[in-house]
Amino acid sequence: MTDRPTIVFETMDPLFRHALSGYLLRTALVLGLPDLMGSEPVAVAELARTAGADPDLTARLLRALHGLGYFHRIGPDTYTHNHLSLLLRTRSGDASAEVVSGFLKPEWMWPLWERFTDAVRTGASPFSSVHGKDFYSFLGDHPQVAENFNRAMTLSLGPTNATVADALEVSGHLVDVGGGQGALLRAVLERSPTVRGTLFDIEVALGNVDPELLTGALAGRCAVVAGDARESVPAADAYVMRLVMHNWDDDTCVRILSRCAEAGNAGARVFVVEALRSGGLSFVPLMDLQMFMLVGGKERDEDEFAALFSRAGLDYVGARPTASVFHVIEARK
Repeated sequence: MTDRPTIVFETMDPLFRHALSGYLLRTALVLGLPDLMGSEPVAVAELARTAGADPDLTARLLRALHGLGYFHRIGPDTYTHNHLSLLLRTRSGDASAEVVSGFLKPEWMWPLWERFTDAVRTGASPFSSVHGKDFYSFLGDHPQVAENFNRAMTLSLGPTNATVADALEVSGHLVDVGGGQGALLRAVLERSPTVRGTLFDIEVALGNVDPELLTGALAGRCAVVAGDARESVPAADAYVMRLVMHNWDDDTCVRILSRCAEAGNAGARVFVVEALRSGGLSFVPLMDLQMFMLVGGKERDEDEFAALFSRAGLDYVGARPTASVFHVIEARK
């Protein structure tokens, strides 16, 4: 008689952790527990009262989160923050905390993942079926959501601005396609006093452009233009697109790159700034799925980018790493 395999609790532990951690974090954020905890230890009963939650289940939630590495437990009924739970706060003044909360907390995000199984079956991004419109139209109809999302993007990319700007080799006129609030363009212009810049993005993304580009010292060398890169882009000597290509399917990427090829001056350079799927970073496969769920996009490897450039009529130059998570993938007209 063959013995049946025995499943012990130790082998189940990682499965439960991965399966439930997102729901637990979401509940803690929606209840506001990280902000309500403050900087001093707090009793569970007081925390639950302030949050308007059931004391017993609040204690059980915190016990589970502590087991996942969040919060520091001081005795059976008292908790304080640890380095991970500090990142869940939204009113701390810490940029990392605001970024984490900005991507984890939004109510509109979670229903998408409830459709993930259907998405894997069909190959179709669920955003439009869940929200009745595509992601960018959704942002246009929800200004506060757009503001929060754009700010989270700006803050999350902030530490990479200098390293990406240092890796770009630009002269003349540079167009930052999909540049959002303009933090990367500002970094480039500050390093290259002879370069002129254009910040180019859809209208909803240009609501809070960096003041230095509008009225500050860089305003004389910078224009801000609203438009759709799938239709046209301004003429220029160089184009940079950071985290733009991963928003789109291959055909749309080729369409955008073709607009750059058509509008670019002779010898124009096109810089795509992305985290390569083959770069070995563990978060990239997760971001790959996140982009699919939001906009039907994907992360790519170097060969895939080379193929996109070729289809758009651009000559592929190569990819080089930066001192951040990103590579600069270059092509020329």
